[in-house]
Amino acid sequence: MPIEPKRSKTVPRYQRLVEQITRDIALGTLPAGYRLLTVRELANESGLSQGTVKHAYDILEQSGLIRKTRGSGTFVYAPKLEEGGTKAKAMQCIDEMLDKVQELSFSLHDIRIFLDLKLREREEQARHVIVAAVDCNPEALSVMGGQIAEFPHTEVITYLLDAVLKSPAHFNPAADLVVTTSTHYRDLLGKMLPGSKLCRLVMTIATGTALELAALPPETRLGIITASERYSQLMLRACEVYGKLINPVGLAFFGNRNRIHEQIQECDRLLLPSNYELFASQEEAALIRSVKKSRGPIFYQYQVERGSLLFLEEQIHKMLKSHKP
Repeated sequence: MPIEPKRSKTVPRYQRLVEQITRDIALGTLPAGYRLLTVRELANESGLSQGTVKHAYDILEQSGLIRKTRGSGTFVYAPKLEEGGTKAKAMQCIDEMLDKVQELSFSLHDIRIFLDLKLREREEQARHVIVAAVDCNPEALSVMGGQIAEFPHTEVITYLLDAVLKSPAHFNPAADLVVTTSTHYRDLLGKMLPGSKLCRLVMTIATGTALELAALPPETRLGIITASERYSQLMLRACEVYGKLINPVGLAFFGNRNRIHEQIQECDRLLLPSNYELFASQEEAALIRSVKKSRGPIFYQYQVERGSLLFLEEQIHKMLKSHKP
């Protein structure tokens, strides 16, 4: 099974893998009953971490596209179409359409090209809203973009704040709406053209993460591993607010394998971004997975506050209603 997840700074790796496998199943490249590679095999073949592949497989299984059978493997699943059901009627319509086009003496190859062209036209006509998300660090930006991308008919483009502020030109992305955190709202507004639509979001630590930090014994030697200095400051601040630690908190960054190894050896527990596998190399992810379960990491869940999400969803819904196919 050829898996070639394209590199992108805006779409998480697991999401790109989910999209490719979903597309291959829809096109029939991966037919029902096809045995997929194991998590380890696909990770080795694609260069992704095993955690990223497992997360993608879990999403596909929840969607009903694949099934995991213990002892046998993971298989593409396509439920049988119930006779008289909407799917069965759709297949019948497609068969009738294909029969009519073939009567015009076109080959199956030609018909496939025609169908692809028409599907592309329909996709271009579909209503959607493009949201530009801006934040000062890649970890929070990835979380923010992922949450927004879950809204129906919504595309997300992400920008790092430093790059936006350093640019001599006004920030005028090809988007229907720009969002950023309350912290950066004024700075970003000053870089935008008058009348531009900017929405502020509140980011917050998840209750579960706060409770885990509060439950740590005071003598715990905690180590932070993350991708950026700015996100590390958020994590350190959470340790100060919710933890009762008496020992200094260690700090290491992805890209420095030796320091990560030292951190694992020195610390009793690790504090990691919830999406750390998007930033860790395969070797770094393997080091983290090697930690005994009794010393398992705490995942720093930093997310868009629910009230902000509901407000943003309302804004996107209004824009969708105003768009014309």
